[in-house]
Amino acid sequence: MKKTFVDVLLELPVDATLSTFLASHGLPVAADFDWEDTPRTSQALVEAVRAWPDVAARDRLIGNLMASIQLADPAGKQAMFQAAAGDGAALLGLVACRSDTHRSFWLYARHPTLFERACEFDYLERHGSQAQQHDLGVKRRPNTSDAALTALRQAISAFYQRELQCGDGSVAYLVERRPDVFLLTVHVKDLAMLRLEFEGAHLTRRVGNPNIHMVLEYAAATGVVRTLVRGGAKYHQMLVDAFAEHLLGVKVDAHRIKPPTLDLSVLRLGFDVPQAVADGFVALQVKSISVLSPSTALKLDCTAMASSEQRCVTELLREEFPGEDPLERGWLITAARINLYYPPEPGKVRSKVITVEVTRRGRLNLHKFDAALQAQLEGYLVSLGILQPGQTLNAQEAPPEADTANPEPHPSTIGED
Repeated sequence: MKKTFVDVLLELPVDATLSTFLASHGLPVAADFDWEDTPRTSQALVEAVRAWPDVAARDRLIGNLMASIQLADPAGKQAMFQAAAGDGAALLGLVACRSDTHRSFWLYARHPTLFERACEFDYLERHGSQAQQHDLGVKRRPNTSDAALTALRQAISAFYQRELQCGDGSVAYLVERRPDVFLLTVHVKDLAMLRLEFEGAHLTRRVGNPNIHMVLEYAAATGVVRTLVRGGAKYHQMLVDAFAEHLLGVKVDAHRIKPPTLDLSVLRLGFDVPQAVADGFVALQVKSISVLSPSTALKLDCTAMASSEQRCVTELLREEFPGEDPLERGWLITAARINLYYPPEPGKVRSKVITVEVTRRGRLNLHKFDAALQAQLEGYLVSLGILQPGQTLNAQEAPPEADTANPEPHPSTIGED
């Protein structure tokens, strides 16, 4: 259920951060207002906001208050700690916060620049299933100069002016998300729209320009990028081309970002990765697969039920269809869901499950996991031959070469249909 400003004020501690935030918005309270951190004080602040006769000022306060909690969940928490990794004071402040809501509000009020950076990290992870991943075959640190970013913005704006007759304004910035992994964020001005909105107590028609938001994540150690941009393959290619040309200093051939084909046939034998067992997983299961007939006229989705006791669906197919197993008759595995089970925690019966999803077209759900686990899971897929080392975003390889380097490209890619 979506929180309201009442829920937020009742949850936040009444401290110096909250009082300063409310004062900066001009919330009228009595001179002798008791700022003690109690439920009664929080309720009094709620009533003060409700009774505030200045509708426009009240709306600004509520708008900022609601914007401040957009990272108030576990995923947002991860993004905040990542954004604050290089700021010791901010990290200590985040650790001291009572809840995810408090943490998000505190960063918004105290460190707005870090908050915006965390929002960009969070945006990519929340929409990661829509991202396309490609292997550029170029391993170098990007040029972060103002001139390079200006050239990139101009190239992207020119594209949107040709395609959609918009884009006469844009903003772009690049940050190093973690060592040798860079996040490029671009905002492009869309066509003007007339919106019917309330301003204070008055209904008015307001002209504004929506924001076209796009991000690109690049691993300098592997030459892999992920792109998230509205539109089809042409828009993803535009973003990759502009990034490569203006920030990496190379032109990328179009074939490098064509949809890939991953070979999932090794899963016919289950998910046999000894390293996963060494890492602490107690069971490895191919939970479900989608298979396509040789004629492509028929597709089957098969799932191992709970009663299978963590046996692989591929093993069950051999048992249930003796002599007629589709996997033995040339049917193609087009998608799979793999479960990796940790032992149950003390006092609990159920095991914690990590689920990896992969398709023949290269769609992966690894973006849902933190960087360490993502790299670990990528390693398992590499060991099976499903992924090549150069197709991973977090592979621990040799540091990227100097900007003058230009190794031979790897032809394979990872991306969406």
